[in-house]
Amino acid sequence: MKKKLAIIGTVTLLGVGAVVLSNQEWRTNTIFATAKDKQLAWLKEREKQIVAWVQVKHPKIKSIQFDWNTMTVEPISNGVSTVGYNLSVEGKFNEDSKTVIFIDFNLTKSDDIPSMSKIRMNQPPSIEKSKGLYIYE
Repeated sequence: MKKKLAIIGTVTLLGVGAVVLSNQEWRTNTIFATAKDKQLAWLKEREKQIVAWVQVKHPKIKSIQFDWNTMTVEPISNGVSTVGYNLSVEGKFNEDSKTVIFIDFNLTKSDDIPSMSKIRMNQPPSIEKSKGLYIYE
C-alpha cells in the first residue's frame, strides 16, 4: 500500500511539474518573474501603442503580428565597451507572411523595462521579393 501511494504521489508531482514548466505565463506577475518575463509583459500590454507609433511612421502598415518568441536583448558596443542594450522583437505586417518588421528599444541595462520614449526601428519594414528583402513602400 505504501509503495502504491509513493508511486502515485511521484507520478502526480512529476505531471504537475511538467505542466507548470510548459506554461511559463504563470510567472509574469509573480516574484518569480525574470527580467525577460517583465519586458515581454510590458510589450504585450503596449502592443496597440507600438502599432500606432509604427503607423505614424509608415501609414501603409495597417496591422502588425508580433512573434513574441523572437524578443532578444543584445549589447550595443562601440568596439571597446558596452554602451547600452537593444531590445528587439520581430513581426509580420498587413497579414502578409512575406513581410518582416523589427521594433527596437534602447535600454541602459539588459534587465531594464523598455519605454515608449526609447522606441525605434533600426531597419525599415521589408518585403520578400524574388531572392531578397526590399524596403516596403
